[in-house]
Amino acid sequence: MSDENTPTDRLPLQYLLPTGLEDRGGHSVLAWPAGLGPFGQMQDMTLNESVSSVLCVPGVLSAAECDAVSAAGKALPPIDGRVELGEDTYRVSHIAWIEATEAQHWLYHKLGALFRQVNARYGFDLVGMFDALQYTEYGPGQHFDWHMDIGRGQTSLRKLSMTIQLTDSGDYDGGDLELVGLGANPQARHQGTAVFFPSYMGHRVTPVTRGQRRSLVAWASGAPFR
Repeated sequence: MSDENTPTDRLPLQYLLPTGLEDRGGHSVLAWPAGLGPFGQMQDMTLNESVSSVLCVPGVLSAAECDAVSAAGKALPPIDGRVELGEDTYRVSHIAWIEATEAQHWLYHKLGALFRQVNARYGFDLVGMFDALQYTEYGPGQHFDWHMDIGRGQTSLRKLSMTIQLTDSGDYDGGDLELVGLGANPQARHQGTAVFFPSYMGHRVTPVTRGQRRSLVAWASGAPFR
């Protein structure tokens, strides 16, 4: 995984935003830096093609590690997976929060190193995980409709989302992770595979029709987007 941020030549601006207002003879007028105006300007920019991309990384957890995470999640009191807005049927699943207890330090370290490695591609300003890891179970008929991971309060700091497939793909039908405009990626169903995407990208989990889909979700956060 290499840094895909590629410097470009100078780009022409259709319009340079003003820096503020200045008073001219009792009238407020738009102001630009000295020697510059709103039109005919050029700007040096760095393009980042990854801000709308999805990355699948296979084998981040072994089958034994997937089973250990599932066991840790199942040992916690289940919570109905809901969102703050919308009807209860918008999200139907069961979740549990795996806190950073000493027994789970290995998992946090593994995911922290993975976030750092993958972020070389995205180039986000990340500091860590404010949210505990989310263990999720989807049974027959359960799903999570279209949504984004970034929102109000603490979730406004989320920048890079990750979901790890804990279940063998043959153990369930349906339950596909889909991204807006991209559909489902068959690789995402492989046990131990992690899927990364910017937290502002719309996504959903389609209804499970047979068996049970288990996953682990984490978010790397940082200073608000600017």
